Amino acid sequence: MERKTPGGFLRSQNLLAGLAIAILGSPHWGISSARAEPYLAIQEGYKCSKCHVNMTGGGKRTDFANVYVQTRLAHTFLDWQRLGSKPDKNEEKDNPVKTDSQSSFFSGRLNEYIAIGGDFRGLFEAAKPPGRAATETFSQRKQNIYLEIGLIPERVTFYQTLAEGGDAREIFGLLTGELKGEPYYFKVGQFFLPFGLRLQDDTAFTRSATGFTYGTTDVGLEVGFEPGPWTLHVAASNGTGSSLETNRAKRLTASAAYVHKRFRLGGSFTTNKGAQNAATVIGSIHGGAQFGRVGILAEAAVIDDSVDEQRVSIVELNLLLARGHNLKFSYEYYDPSSAVFQNARERFSLVYEPFLNQFTQFRVGVRDNRGIPQNPGFNANLLFVELHLFF
Repeated sequence: MERKTPGGFLRSQNLLAGLAIAILGSPHWGISSARAEPYLAIQEGYKCSKCHVNMTGGGKRTDFANVYVQTRLAHTFLDWQRLGSKPDKNEEKDNPVKTDSQSSFFSGRLNEYIAIGGDFRGLFEAAKPPGRAATETFSQRKQNIYLEIGLIPERVTFYQTLAEGGDAREIFGLLTGELKGEPYYFKVGQFFLPFGLRLQDDTAFTRSATGFTYGTTDVGLEVGFEPGPWTLHVAASNGTGSSLETNRAKRLTASAAYVHKRFRLGGSFTTNKGAQNAATVIGSIHGGAQFGRVGILAEAAVIDDSVDEQRVSIVELNLLLARGHNLKFSYEYYDPSSAVFQNARERFSLVYEPFLNQFTQFRVGVRDNRGIPQNPGFNANLLFVELHLFF
């Protein structure tokens, strides 16, 4: 069989090299108002644990994130308590309407010990493969309810995610503390493994090809330590995607990142043996930086299953048009087999993401898929509109 030429992957490597040069060599930095997904952390210099109860990101937002979303993320704070009210001129002059009205602010905290959160995504997609009829589909991409119980506040936490059909996607106990003033944690239960950039889009090649999506959790133990600008996470799990254990081997997953106020660099690694004792090793590098209103992030991964290699990468640009209005462009590359000649896939995406108010986001986007001509699905043009409700 003819060996695959590396041209497409080298293009991705060149893009990543350009990112690294920009991060390490540019003397000019800018900070803009941040939005959501991993570029939130990159733009503000935050670690994932700043905004998520799950220390490696995803799921329920922390109290800090709830305040941030409602006071800085959204284009408009909808003060629903004042809708329809018409104060007289003297009252309006003496008590002007504030955009952070406490009466309309929602924290998700029921009391000192219990807090809830949620995400709902409704999606419309119109796909047009070449030479075939167009298809139009409505679907529910996500409907999650999050429960956080602080048994001992800031020390012992019970956490659970109820997903589609009432399934417990994540359910774990979290023990947190400090070692010489630096935070650490232990996590035991069913959870997302700490690998790569936790992009919102599960169809992204770096998510779907590596298997680290929001639909895949595992059961095990995770430890983390976040000294200074560093984040370090190591997990040992069954490696069966929350199914019954099939052998004695355990999956090991680790990630590390250096988080600066204006950029981030990191890497992830995982190894797992299946029921036939065949090992799969995945390694990735990722990073990002902010230049005024423009943010950039990138990730590249190699998947080695002892028989063949897969290579996948993404480069994403985000432009802040105005507060709460983000324009995203991304390029993705996926080589499903290094042993097969010219079978790589590419994907170009342009997405407009307005956060209309503190609980509502729309995403409107187009995608151009390119792959082998024998598969029309790999070459389909896609239009999608998504409604995201969150709290």
